[in-house]
Parts: sequence; structure tokens; C-alpha cells
Amino acid sequence: MSAEKTTSKLPRKLRLFYGVGEFGQQLSILTLNMYLLYFYTNIMGISGTAAGTLLLIARIWDAINDPLMGMIIDNTHSKHGKCRPYLLYCAVPAGLFLFLTFAAPNLSNTAKLVWAYCTYIGQGMLYTATGISYTSLIARITDDPMERVGLNQSRAFISMFAAIFISSMTLPVIQAIGAHSSERAGFAITVGAYGVLQALCYLCVFWLTRGYDRQEPRTERAQGTSAGKEMLSSLGYIVRNPLWRLLACGTMLYYTSAAITQGIIVYYVKYYLERPDLVGIASLCSMVSSFLAIVLLKVFARKLGKAKSCAMGVAIGLACLIIRLVTHDSIIPLYLLCLLVSGFGLGLFSSLLVPSLMDSIDYGEWQHGKRNDALVMSANSFGNKLGGGIGAALLGFMLDAVGYQAEAATQVAAVRTGLFNVAIFVPLVVFSIVFIVMLRYSRYEKQMPAIREELAQRHAAEKV
Repeated sequence: MSAEKTTSKLPRKLRLFYGVGEFGQQLSILTLNMYLLYFYTNIMGISGTAAGTLLLIARIWDAINDPLMGMIIDNTHSKHGKCRPYLLYCAVPAGLFLFLTFAAPNLSNTAKLVWAYCTYIGQGMLYTATGISYTSLIARITDDPMERVGLNQSRAFISMFAAIFISSMTLPVIQAIGAHSSERAGFAITVGAYGVLQALCYLCVFWLTRGYDRQEPRTERAQGTSAGKEMLSSLGYIVRNPLWRLLACGTMLYYTSAAITQGIIVYYVKYYLERPDLVGIASLCSMVSSFLAIVLLKVFARKLGKAKSCAMGVAIGLACLIIRLVTHDSIIPLYLLCLLVSGFGLGLFSSLLVPSLMDSIDYGEWQHGKRNDALVMSANSFGNKLGGGIGAALLGFMLDAVGYQAEAATQVAAVRTGLFNVAIFVPLVVFSIVFIVMLRYSRYEKQMPAIREELAQRHAAEKV
């Protein structure tokens, strides 16, 4: 069943519950970002450098895999549309590989690495297929910028709920299970349940979007043009799209920093602050305030525009980092308050990333006369995974560089200082660059109403 993309108001059921797929995504990405490095170093016994190398190699593959998957989706023709088939057929395998990534048997050192490489790369490829399909559906459902913001608001609400759930519940559940068996078993059982939930979430979105993944007529390929050449041509279009390049860079930088700040929190609170009892609370504080940002998402988007709202969110995060730099987090209530305020700003920024990238879809069509919804949106998955992988890899390298000892109950002063420097200075530098990127994006955003009007005129002329 196909449907024409529309600018009219979407059904309430779709607007409210589209975000359930985001819960499935976050079960994967947040669990990996927050706990995979800890699992590799403390449970599997892999060194920080070896784990960091693994994560980096996997993300280099993603740099190839994500755009390829975007091109495959854009060239898909099926009774379910372009995006929905991948939600149907990849949902269960994605959940299975998430479980296997955290279910490593007791193996030799070499076999541990082989298992880790196979399961993590396999999980990443399936996350690509489901994640790009899910995100790209928004651009295929509606042309209206505010309806797109609304659908992403649904994603952001459920993402926030997932973040709170995962950050506050995962470690306690693992520890509770581990108290009766082992921490290794705690990870396997907990993440196994997450894998089942993830598959159900993707299948729910497949059912919910029936009739909204419009299928364009199959076009004849130009004589002498192979499928490979056509896909490379599509890749060339987005590489020459200046707005896509700008936003893809900002997305990757943000996710790189996010992976480091999320991954280090368990080490930072446990060893720098020496308050292991606050790990769950700190994680919760860093995420719960994004609820207010999500509630006000449309207000900010209408009043300031997406670009200025994103810049403001990053500026709030920068201000909180400067306060923490001055105080060295010596005042625990102030540290937690900074996490709360920063969570609001970064929640505003991250919730507007996807609608911002969708501007580059329209810009690319205006520029080259060709839409590449999934390929353009692969920038979000690409940025999320490559940035997350680079961040996790850097964190692994930095843990070894500062002398972190996984078997030690406490860390020496040099290690504690190193943890502080990583937690503060890395996001401080990255957020400063992202702030400049968002100011540059605002120049393009001012052009978008005129560009969309011209595209509407072109589409109308094609129907005559």
C-alpha cells in the first residue's frame, strides 16, 4: 500500500506513538555507549587499548556501511515501501546480536577478541539497517517542517524515557542478578531482555506506518548505467551538498563527545568523585531534564528556528562545563545541578538534529533535482555510530594512557586527575566547534522557505 507524502496534519496515533521505535534504538545505542567498554575491560578482561582498537575498526567499517545502506534503501522497491521492509526483516536479528554482544562465553584471549569483533560489527550493521530505515520514514511521511519536528518530538520523549530507564535501571538490575550468579550472567540476562524489547519496538513501527512509506514508481535506468554507478552518483549528490556536509560534521562531533561523556560517567563518579552510590543518580540527572527541552521543542523551533535553538542548547552545555572546570566538581549538589542544566541544553540540541538533517534532503533536491532520503539520513546513523565508536575508542585509549587499573578498588591521584581532564576538556573543545557549526547552519535555514516553495512549484509543474 502506498501513500502520497502530505503537508496535512498527521493522525494523532501516528504522531504520539511513532517514537516507540526510538526506544528500540536507545536500548542498543545507550547500552553500548554506557556499558560496552566497561563490559569489555572488567568482565571479558580485554585491555582498554584492544577494546578501543576494536571499537575504532568497527566504526571505520560503519563509515562505509552506513552510506551503502542508505543507497540500498533509496533503491528498494517492495510492497512494503522503501524503509519498512528493513524494520520487518531485521528487527529480530538486531535484537539477537545485541544480546550476543553482551553474552560472551568464557574464552581464550584470542577467541574473546574474535567473538567481540563478530558480534559488535554484526550488531552495528543490523542497527544501521533498522535505524536508517526508521529515521528516514519521517521524511517520507510528511513534507511539513513542523510535522517533522512533531514526529521527532515523539521520538525525543520516548528517547528520554529510554535514557532514564537504561541509565537508572541497567546497572542495578545487572548487579541484582549478579548477586545470585555473576556479573557476566547479569549482563547477558539484562541485555537479552533488551534485545527482545528492541525487536518488538521495530515491529510496532512497521505496523503503525502502514500506508505511509510511499513507493515511487520504478524509474528506468539510463542506458549503460549500472546499479553501482547509479548508487555512486547518488553518493556524489550528497557529498556535493554543502548543508549535508556541515550537519554531518556537527552530528559526528556531537556523538563523539556524547560517547565519551556517557562512557566515562561510571568511571568518573566511582573513582574521581569516589561516590559509586551516585552513578545511577548522576546518569539520571544528565538525562531527565531533557524532558523539559522536548516539551518546549516546537516552541523553540518556531521562535528561534532549529539552528539557533541548537546553538543555544550547546552554549548551555558549554557554560555548565566551565562551572565544573572552576569548581572541580568538589560540590556534589552543584555537580548534579550542572548535569541537570546541561541535560536541558543538550536535549534541545539532540532532539533537533534529525529535523535539521531533513533540511539537507530538501536542499539536495533543490540543488540536484534528486531526493535521497535514506542516504542523507544515514548521516545521523553514520554520525551516531562513527562518532560513538571514535569516542568509545578514544576513551579506551585515554583510560590506558592515564594509568587506569581495572582490578584496583581505588585509583591513584594521577588517574583521578586524568579522568577529570577527559570528562571536562574533551566535550569543552567539541561543543565549541559544534556551536560554530550551528551558527553556520542558520544561514542555510533562512533560505529553506524559498527553497521549499520552489520545489512545490516544480512538483506541481511535473504533474501537469
